[in-house]
Amino acid sequence: MPLSADLAAKSVQAAIAAIEVYNKPDFSYREEAFSLLMTNAWELLIKAKWVLDHGEVPDSLYPIVVDGSGKQVVKRNRCGNPLSFGLIYLVAKLLEDKNSGLEQGCHDNILALVEIRDNAAHLLNKDLFIGRRVLEVGTASLRNYLLLGTEWFQLDLRRYNFFLMPISFYHGFETAEAALGIQYPEQVKKLLEFIGALEEKNSGNENRQHVALRLETKFVRGKDASAVAYRLTDDPEAPAIAIREEDVLKNYPMTYADLVGAMKRRYEDFLQNAEFHKLFKPLAKETKFALVRQLNPNNPGSARQRFYNANILQELDKHYKLRKKT
Repeated sequence: MPLSADLAAKSVQAAIAAIEVYNKPDFSYREEAFSLLMTNAWELLIKAKWVLDHGEVPDSLYPIVVDGSGKQVVKRNRCGNPLSFGLIYLVAKLLEDKNSGLEQGCHDNILALVEIRDNAAHLLNKDLFIGRRVLEVGTASLRNYLLLGTEWFQLDLRRYNFFLMPISFYHGFETAEAALGIQYPEQVKKLLEFIGALEEKNSGNENRQHVALRLETKFVRGKDASAVAYRLTDDPEAPAIAIREEDVLKNYPMTYADLVGAMKRRYEDFLQNAEFHKLFKPLAKETKFALVRQLNPNNPGSARQRFYNANILQELDKHYKLRKKT
């Protein structure tokens, strides 16, 4: 297995561990443990992307320094092993690379997550507002992780329950406001201000990746009118499953424009020409790669749009050359 794929697989396990810890029914170290494990998941995923972009060369992860004799050597840690680049450095370099697919919102979300981790000793988990803020950052972090993980490595995460349980079921959680400033330790106040500043910086961001996502809980009847039935198969005898419209984009998150943008970032020889359309047309008809849905599900005559599963990139990899960094 290539090193990048090995790192990506290990990253998924760290993310799953973060979710499992967060979703425990009674656990007083919830936010702190989640931030530690999710930060680790991001570091492994970002390093996997870095290695992939640099031709599966492990040495690309190690900074070069000049020793006392003026010789260039790999920087090492206290026990003598090579010291790799840190998460903040690598995510900043990927943000600079316009072909990486990583956006400003994701970069700033990771900064917020790292700050939560670094301040874990001061988060006592006794305040609904702090819990809400960490949940918002964590929810956005998981969504960003899913988008980039599937785009970069076609990770199949459908078999995992990749979500955080909304503790908004607790009364007052969604409307919880910050207590008076004097009630928070100075470190916690600075952390909340830092997260707020990152949100404000990205307030006009219309991209797919975000710093934080607010949650709202709605109770609806099981047979909701907004549910739609469809079959992910050409077999008319297959059982139908009912999902809500908002659930469709979980497995088919990309529009055509998103997909073309991902291909331009991913391949060095991609051209949106007749050859591409000849290759792409039959793939777009396969339900495992694409799904057509109405823009207004309440209007049978409304326009339709096709959405794509990131696994289509795995098929396109057979026909285009992946970009590599020097």
